[in-house]
Amino acid sequence: MTTQTLYHAFLLFHITGIILFIGTTVVDYLSVNQFWRQYELDPPKGQAIWQAMSKFPVLMGVGMLLIIITAVGMMAFTHGVFGEQVWLRVKVPIVLLTILNGLLIRRGQGSKLSKILQETGAGISQQIKKIKRNLSIFHAVQLVMFFAILLLSVFKFN
Repeated sequence: MTTQTLYHAFLLFHITGIILFIGTTVVDYLSVNQFWRQYELDPPKGQAIWQAMSKFPVLMGVGMLLIIITAVGMMAFTHGVFGEQVWLRVKVPIVLLTILNGLLIRRGQGSKLSKILQETGAGISQQIKKIKRNLSIFHAVQLVMFFAILLLSVFKFN
């Protein structure tokens, strides 16, 4: 296998990771919105939707892992040639922020909501409203950062 073939294999899996990460985030956004609509009408149905969504963060994690591993591989194969370019120096921190945002905010809010859905009592609706707001902000920020990543990747500004 030639170096160029290996580089293209890394690139293929890098793009696959990006698609998996962005695609799962979009599906998560749509599913979370459906969850909120159903939960207001029929809480048990909403909880069933939430249960079905529970594996989305795992898919996001697989996408994140593919992105990181293949990016390191491509940098190794090119001996860091792209690392000196402005577009990549801007893109890498944004990618890292999307990963941190997913790991810290989405996972954290999802865990809190899962716990709250199993509780009853005073103050629950206020906590749920806060989580709903936080997840809305999370998805908006993620989608904007994904757009920036794709924009930088396509146009490669210098």
